[in-house]
Amino acid sequence: MNYIERPEYLQQLLDLMDTPDIKIITGVRRSGKSELMKAYIRKITETQPDANIIFVDLFDLKYEELKEYHKL
Repeated sequence: MNYIERPEYLQQLLDLMDTPDIKIITGVRRSGKSELMKAYIRKITETQPDANIIFVDLFDLKYEELKEYHKL
């Protein structure tokens, strides 16, 4: 699988980083939403190594119990 960088989308997220707005990434399946989020996290941790970031991939089996809302 080829990785396609999306610098425009990443820059849009970075421009909105310090705003109080909730950012929502939408798109069709397998369009790169998770990879965009991982790139965003990498950029944040480059400038803020002590940033408090939690990334939960619900397709990862170690988070399977979080699929039930009351356990989350």
